[in-house]
Amino acid sequence: MRIGAITDLHGRMITDVKRIESLQAVDLLVIAGDITHFGDRKAAEQALNILRAINKNILSVHGNCDQDSVNYLLTSMGMNIHNEMKEYTDINIYGVGGCNRSPFNTPQEYDEDEISEILNKFKINADRWSILVSHPPPFNTKVDRTFMGLHVGSKAVRKFIEIRKPDLVLCGHIHEAHGVDRIGDTIVINPGPFPDNIALITIEDSIIYELV
Repeated sequence: MRIGAITDLHGRMITDVKRIESLQAVDLLVIAGDITHFGDRKAAEQALNILRAINKNILSVHGNCDQDSVNYLLTSMGMNIHNEMKEYTDINIYGVGGCNRSPFNTPQEYDEDEISEILNKFKINADRWSILVSHPPPFNTKVDRTFMGLHVGSKAVRKFIEIRKPDLVLCGHIHEAHGVDRIGDTIVINPGPFPDNIALITIEDSIIYELV
């Protein structure tokens, strides 16, 4: 199983042929939010149609910079995994979009209790690979640290990882914190803002990843 993970498009689209080919080659394309830059359904649809022409198998959550209408679009296109669990081959994929509260009052922010309520409905099946797609990164990691050195990720997401122990977390939100970390045995990847950054993941007997 090959997965391409991208995040924080903010309306930017891919033009590099090699990167397009790398996304064409994956079985599933996962988007960890911020498809638009404060855009609505129309802006998101334009971006998603371009991506769907590259790879038709897409699952996504919204980001904090997407308007609420983007959620409905993702659902209508069969891509939405916010507050949902979907099965794909031998993998269970869970999703939470938006972000925890920030000083910026962006369109889709949630209290930590609201994030917990979404996450707590997800049950990890030990017999299947488990992936959490979360726009907000887990708190106090390499992938939630701002330029100022502040950790601004979600405490609810971190608690879920510590208790439920998914195999892989794909997140975004903090552009400058792209990279990889671990919480226990869970691999946490923030691919970094698209299209300059993509994570390519292979899941077979183990999880192998590459940030390109």
